[in-house]
Amino acid sequence: MSAVRRRAQQVRSLATAGGRLMSRRAPRGGAVVLCYHDVVADSHGAEGLEVTASSLRAHLRTVRQLGFRFVPMSEISDRAVRGDDLDGLAAVSFDDALSGVSRHGLPVLLDLDVPATLMTPSTSWGHRPAWWLGAAALMTRAELVEAVEHGIDLAAHTRTHPSLTELDAAGLRDEVSGCRAELEDITGHAVTQFAYPFGHHSPAVREAVEEAGYGASYTFLNGRVRVGDDRHRLPRLTMGAHHDRVRLAYHLSRPASSWPDHQLDVVAP
Repeated sequence: MSAVRRRAQQVRSLATAGGRLMSRRAPRGGAVVLCYHDVVADSHGAEGLEVTASSLRAHLRTVRQLGFRFVPMSEISDRAVRGDDLDGLAAVSFDDALSGVSRHGLPVLLDLDVPATLMTPSTSWGHRPAWWLGAAALMTRAELVEAVEHGIDLAAHTRTHPSLTELDAAGLRDEVSGCRAELEDITGHAVTQFAYPFGHHSPAVREAVEEAGYGASYTFLNGRVRVGDDRHRLPRLTMGAHHDRVRLAYHLSRPASSWPDHQLDVVAP
């Protein structure tokens, strides 16, 4: 069978399975954290790690339709640390705190009453990110403050978004602890959650994050958060233009055991 025909069969199978799944509840087995980046206007069109505002709305409705209950990501983090039940819970996160999230994503979140967390670098606010050529600018400080006032949580994503596995001990402390202090100046309370830039981490990186006082950390590997996962290696589900409602329903309906290993000891360039 040719590669084209195999791919066509896969697409048909996914569509058929997704259609069936839309009419039933997702299986139990942990929580899901959706990992978004930028949100663009419907007229713009999305590609890569972007989603349109309409797609975001459709995703969130699909999650609810499948029987998940949205909670703040901090609740999933806290439950994972305590070893409490995680089944049926879902959370929304946005890495990098890009301006489109404020302009096009926040109205959707508020309209649907869905809590969310911004995984936020603590520098370059209002500027285009040096680590992502072609991306939109990050939120300004004023936009971050406004998001917090609307109930959006802030979590740490380092100061300058480097690959943490390539830094020495002093550089690690500056990026990890410095970010927390700068974000707490905005929120007025402790920032206890962290996301690894590019998803890169190692034992030394995780030790630095724990020493900085973070209670839980998230990677860039796909999977469900389950009791027993390392609290500094919690997985998410990477979202982007490739996810329509059917594909999302398919992935949300997969049993937790079907995901590849997301508790890797080292993820590096």
